[in-house]
Amino acid sequence: MRTESYMIVHYGLDYIGYALRSIYDQVDRVHVVYTPHPSHGTQTALPCPDTREDLMAAALDVGPKVQWHEVDTFYQEGQHRDYALSLCQGDLALVVDADEVWHPEVLEAALKHACDQADARTWLVNFSTPWRSFRWIVRDNMWPIRIHDLRQAQDAGPGYISKRLGPIYHFGYAVTDRTMRYKRSIHGHAGEWRQGWFETKWDVWPPQPDCHPTCEDTWFPEPFDRKLLPRVMWSHPFFNVEGPIR
Repeated sequence: MRTESYMIVHYGLDYIGYALRSIYDQVDRVHVVYTPHPSHGTQTALPCPDTREDLMAAALDVGPKVQWHEVDTFYQEGQHRDYALSLCQGDLALVVDADEVWHPEVLEAALKHACDQADARTWLVNFSTPWRSFRWIVRDNMWPIRIHDLRQAQDAGPGYISKRLGPIYHFGYAVTDRTMRYKRSIHGHAGEWRQGWFETKWDVWPPQPDCHPTCEDTWFPEPFDRKLLPRVMWSHPFFNVEGPIR
C-alpha cells in the first residue's frame, strides 16, 4: 500500500514540524503546498505571523520525504486542497493540517482500516482540541475528511474512522494571542464568529464553558493530562506552560 500525504500551509509555524513528524514514518511522501496569501475565503490587512522562509525550513527539516510546493493563485480553501490532493499518487492520501498531530499507532490503525475496508472514497476522523494550553481539552462531534482512498470511484461515499482507535489532536486553539487574532481575520467562517468571543471566552482564565468561536453549546473545556499527548509533543515549547499560551 502506497500512502502519500498533503498539507496546505499559509501560517502555522508553532506546530508544522510536529505535525509532519507525527505522520512521517507512516507515509511515502508528503506534499506541503504553501500559499503566500490566505486561502480560507477571507483576506486581511493583518501581517501573517509566520514567514515563508521559516515555514519552509521547519517543513524540510523533517526529512527528505517532504516536498515543498508554492501556489499563489488560490484564494479558496477547496481549490487549495484539491490541487494538493492531485499531487498525491498511490493508494491512500492522508490529509494533515499544520496543527494536527497523530499518535503513530492511531495513524497506522486508521490507514490499515481504510485500506482493508476499501468501501469508501473518503474517511472522516474526529479530533480532540487542546484549549489555550496542553492542560485543557475540548471535544466535539465534527468529522472532517482526513483520508482519501484513491483506488475508489469519486461516488463511493464516506466512511468513519472509529474513535476507539484512539484520539487525534488538533492544536489550532493552543496558540498565541497574535496567531489566534490572525486566524480569526482569515477564517472561512469569520462572518459567523460569535460577538464578544475574545473578551468573554478567549481572554478569560480559567477556561470558560461554551467556548467554540462560531457554534454554541459545543466546546466545554475539561482538565487534561498532557502526558497523554503523542510523545513528539513532549518536547514542544508549550508543553510545560501552566497557564494560557500567550
